[in-house]
Amino acid sequence: MSRSSDSDLRLLFVTQELDRSSTNLAVTHTWAAELSQRTAAVHVVAARVGDVDLPSNVFVHGLGRERGRSRRSTAMAFAWVCAKLIVRRRVNVALAHMVPAYAVALSPITRMSRTPLVLWYTSHGSTAMLRRADRLMNAAVTASSDSYPICSNRAFVIGHGIDTGRFHPPAARGQSAGPVIGMAGRLTPLKGFEQGIRALAELRSANCRDATLRIAGEPFYSSDRSYVDELQDLADRLGVRNAVEYVGAVRGDEMAGFYGSLDVFVNWRAQPALDKTGLEALACATPLVTNNSAYGGMLGELADAVLVGDSGSELAAGVTRLLNLPAEHKRASVKRLQSAVVGEHGAGGWAERLVRVCHALRAGERPPFPSVAESDDAP
Repeated sequence: MSRSSDSDLRLLFVTQELDRSSTNLAVTHTWAAELSQRTAAVHVVAARVGDVDLPSNVFVHGLGRERGRSRRSTAMAFAWVCAKLIVRRRVNVALAHMVPAYAVALSPITRMSRTPLVLWYTSHGSTAMLRRADRLMNAAVTASSDSYPICSNRAFVIGHGIDTGRFHPPAARGQSAGPVIGMAGRLTPLKGFEQGIRALAELRSANCRDATLRIAGEPFYSSDRSYVDELQDLADRLGVRNAVEYVGAVRGDEMAGFYGSLDVFVNWRAQPALDKTGLEALACATPLVTNNSAYGGMLGELADAVLVGDSGSELAAGVTRLLNLPAEHKRASVKRLQSAVVGEHGAGGWAERLVRVCHALRAGERPPFPSVAESDDAP
């Protein structure tokens, strides 16, 4: 069977939110724009739609959650819009973003119409819904072998899709009395913010008395809000409450400024996965300290210094080693990592690889990328 041309691909892209200013999902706007350059059309079906500025071959189908539409009504609209697009052949590949339930819901009509169904998923959570989706879809795509929790021959590693036009080194970095350490993400124990606070206390009691910790993010679930209270209590007990700054949720179009304000970014995860926040920081030439073994191969010669254990003490030691590196060595290493993020995890390259997956599936072929079951994480 002949390979489809780029102009023949018409993609259904299903996501929770389409908003270039989103605090969590601004990347979907970037991806829609990048995909539009490589396809005939992109139809985005989004539960919430906000600030959008996309090319003319991107068609946005909002489901109205931002206007208070009920879940039941949203689900009915989802089924109607997607079925109409697939049955009328306005799309010829379906991509579900991060929500396995989307793939499960789409699977009956994609199978009936022989429309390839792809799930993008990067998380450690192996839920019953994900396992069901894994059986029903044609392929999954993920950022690294650690990012997909099922050892599957149908889940393919294509790297992340970082907006390197937005995330780039600042023209100049501000000066502060001491090193500014940053962390970002949903305020949940899975992201280890308490270890950041413990590390800060150790640093300030040793050789970095003016060190501060800047945290971007907000709680989502009620348990997260209790966790924030615990973080503040911990900072009080350790005597560093005035050295911890919570900046709240940061818009996607302002996150580069956050990373650029830091001397060190900490990426901490309860389970390893190639987290995009660490890649965004590196794209901004902000050095990284992490307990996340998914970064091991990428860090290269820096791994011995900045890939650490799970405790606050180990994190503090890693920050100290990084800060004490010779300036020229540190600059060269960070520049290499910044270039690696652009080359291996930029949004343009990600879109190219996803399009190749779509073409292969339409041709009845195996996508030309390593599966999670066999991957060495080389997009």
